Amino acid sequence: MLQHRVVDQQVLLQWLERYGHWNNISELEQLTNQAVAQLRRTRSQRAANSSWVRRLQVGLDALLLTDQLEYLDMPDFDPERRVGIIEGLHRFNRWVFAYQRFYRILKPLIQRRILEQGRTVRVLELASGSGAFALMLAQQAIQDGLDVEVTGSDYFPEHVEACRLKSSATGNTVQFQVLNAFDLSEVTEDAYDLVVVTQSIHHFSPGKVAMMIHQSLRVASMAFVGIDGQRSLGLYAVVPTAGVLMRAPDFIHDGVITLRKFYTETELELIGRLAARTDHVNVRTAWPGYSVLTVSASRAC
Repeated sequence: MLQHRVVDQQVLLQWLERYGHWNNISELEQLTNQAVAQLRRTRSQRAANSSWVRRLQVGLDALLLTDQLEYLDMPDFDPERRVGIIEGLHRFNRWVFAYQRFYRILKPLIQRRILEQGRTVRVLELASGSGAFALMLAQQAIQDGLDVEVTGSDYFPEHVEACRLKSSATGNTVQFQVLNAFDLSEVTEDAYDLVVVTQSIHHFSPGKVAMMIHQSLRVASMAFVGIDGQRSLGLYAVVPTAGVLMRAPDFIHDGVITLRKFYTETELELIGRLAARTDHVNVRTAWPGYSVLTVSASRAC
């Protein structure tokens, strides 16, 4: 529901050809924004000759889409309330076993890298938020006998400081740093094997996501992996209910907007292929509730 794969795949190659010729990262951002906007704008035209169910889905999706900012995306939003929303998301993730699922998605890549290189696998998480997944990833890797070095990062200093305190309190080895996901110029090329972002892609415009992927592929020798919620009507029953149970109005506010901003899997494929200028892009559903975008570095293929 709300994925529009059949409708969107009709023009994917056309859009890649039209918008894929960029010369610098500013052009990449601009052209990616245009490509996704055009994909969405012409959806109803392509669905016109489809079944009434598909036309209904496309029409409903157009009504739900929004550019409204979440509280988390407002730079001047109260830092304490911001941290409260992040902690609410952490509780929700624990309820739905999200961190374990994210780990299972990454584990085969980590195992493959260890077999290929015979050394510590270096993972960088962008937009770490509460830091809970980075900490869990490091702990679970130790339990599974996997040699992994995890670095978490976030743009907001208050998030990073809170994560550092958690890491220190638990005796974890994860390091956290303030890092702009769209400007990784200070990070050494191939400093990491995997660059990972979880539950954050929808916060950014298509062009910003493309910038993130493009820069990540310079610092990650293996792949960029993005995990985000799946664009689906089913989640509209789950997320607000969780907010009510937590008595967290800020979480409900951001959660509902989040559901309206998730990318479809075809949109993620388009963004990934524009950013990487390669067809080494895989998008899949991690049922229930998540979409996974994997973009392999060309030197790893």
